[in-house]
Amino acid sequence: MTIPKTMRAALAESAASPLVIRDVPVPVPGRGQLLVKLESCGVCHSDLHIRNGDEHLPDEFYPLILGHEGIGRVVAVGEGTETKLSIGDRVGLPWLYDTCLDCSPCLTGAETFCQHQHARGLHRPGAFAEYALLEARFACTIPDAVDPLQGAPLLCAGLTAWSALRKTALRPGRTAMVIGCGGLGQYAIMIAKAHGANVVAVDRDPAKLEEARRRGADHLVEAGPEAGLKVKALGGADVAVNFAPTPAVWATIEQAVNPMSDIVAIALVHDPVPLSMMWLIDGGHRVFGSSVGSRQDLRDFLAFAARHPLAIDIETIPLASVNAALDRLQAGDVAGRVCIDFSL
Repeated sequence: MTIPKTMRAALAESAASPLVIRDVPVPVPGRGQLLVKLESCGVCHSDLHIRNGDEHLPDEFYPLILGHEGIGRVVAVGEGTETKLSIGDRVGLPWLYDTCLDCSPCLTGAETFCQHQHARGLHRPGAFAEYALLEARFACTIPDAVDPLQGAPLLCAGLTAWSALRKTALRPGRTAMVIGCGGLGQYAIMIAKAHGANVVAVDRDPAKLEEARRRGADHLVEAGPEAGLKVKALGGADVAVNFAPTPAVWATIEQAVNPMSDIVAIALVHDPVPLSMMWLIDGGHRVFGSSVGSRQDLRDFLAFAARHPLAIDIETIPLASVNAALDRLQAGDVAGRVCIDFSL
């Protein structure tokens, strides 16, 4: 195929400014890189945080192409690149762009905690564009059973839920409490159910709770001061994963969890919570954070998703509508996930 000289991309031209559609040069892959023509890209809350200037990026980062849930096909291979991939192969473009590959986290399977990592759509140009670069060593093929529009949000939202849950002692018969039942929470519910767990969904929005029921949640609890006690009355939670971006959930977690629980922080909450050391000691709880997922996590998860379809409601939009979609995310006006369809 003939690769054009320019492409359309959604740019953040400065911090806290709307995304604009511009014609920009198509990147040229260098050694170790692939050029990918995008078919789809999910729209994520992290994109909203970056667009709104919450990451306080230096001025030299702009203009910046956002987007990190991309799926597309390889159309060019950089000269001298060693790869098993071929032109036409479908690949994913997730949040993790690359890492140093040599630090302790990288060498022990925890590369998402590499202190020298680069993120797509933050440190490197993202996938809100018709073409994007992919480091060959960080390429992951997309199974044929995974539809590119349904599959795009798996690369961040789904992967984040998968990676968080696989760090826990989740197993059949245990109870997982999922706090926050938007897109990430819905994936967590489906993944936990596929592993044989009982699931308690907690959210303040009745519509999201009903969505949680559709995804397989066994119990629905409205968020509030009594939520944790209600979960405890159901038998308590052995695993708690939080996708709600507020420190107010900590009281619910403390009240809801059973002894020796796993508590995973995933939502971007900057404010502290009143964690008691004696509560940790007396209960034997494990409290830890989880961030997206490694390359191996992604490969394992995509294989899982090919066998266990994780279908949530996907609203497709053209690239030109991505800024409006971010506005709707901010207003809480998205029930499932929004995905850019580059054929529109």
